[in-house]
Amino acid sequence: MRKPVEKENLIAVGLAIFISSAVIFSGSLVNIIPAGQVGVVFNLFGGVEKRILREGVNVIIPIIESVTTYDARKISYNFTDTYEEGNVGQSIKCQTNDGQQVDIDVTVIAHLDKNKAWKLHQDLGKDYAEKLIVPQTRSIFRNIVAKYPISTVYTSGRVGLAQDAQEALRESFLKSGVYLDELLIRTIGFSPAFAEAVERKQIALQESQRQNWIKKTAEREKERRIIEGEGDAQALAVKGQALQIDPRIAELEFLEQLDQRGTDIPVITGTRNAILSIGELFKESLKNSEFDSTETVKKE
Repeated sequence: MRKPVEKENLIAVGLAIFISSAVIFSGSLVNIIPAGQVGVVFNLFGGVEKRILREGVNVIIPIIESVTTYDARKISYNFTDTYEEGNVGQSIKCQTNDGQQVDIDVTVIAHLDKNKAWKLHQDLGKDYAEKLIVPQTRSIFRNIVAKYPISTVYTSGRVGLAQDAQEALRESFLKSGVYLDELLIRTIGFSPAFAEAVERKQIALQESQRQNWIKKTAEREKERRIIEGEGDAQALAVKGQALQIDPRIAELEFLEQLDQRGTDIPVITGTRNAILSIGELFKESLKNSEFDSTETVKKE
């Protein structure tokens, strides 16, 4: 009676082993690559294979082959002293060719070449950011900034600096199978001494501009007064010539001013209730004088 029981137990154990082996074997046989990633295959007998596993289900040889996945999407690497997602280090401290220190905040955006993921895995491994992107970015920026004076970095040289760094980084990354998508220079910090010097220079420039404005305003005022003086002098010269011809013009101007002010000095004549102003009398006198002069000319 014991033999049938032992036989049944053996069958049950064998079935359990078979099912377990099938599950394990099937799990090792199939490898699923998530979206945006690639798989690099390592073979026990051949090493790293150039074959790249794409997104989805892939079949591999259990035990003999193993898969390492890499993110093939664009990744941002931030170099800054402030805490941000994707930080890989502090601001890049550089020195210009005239000995001034600058701190540069940089963002590097890159992604690996899917077809060369095997080479990246073989040369650098999963921590390629620490071995490639961080040290190369720091080194290249320091070498390039050392070519520029502080005045260029502070003003128009920022664009040229970014272009030079981008070209050098792109060439360096490609050798290991990484594409540089974009390089962003976010901020450039200067030493306190340089910042104070720039502030003093800016204040001096503003004061110089103010003094120039005052000087130009004074020159324009001087020119205006000269023009007014020349006009007054010409008017006086014309008036002097007119007085030489007829001195009574001065008296006429005086009387016209009295008329404009509404000031009439009444003069009583021999006729009752007849009152004339001096201005009217003088004007009448001038008319009579002109009439007499005309008659004299005619008689002659």
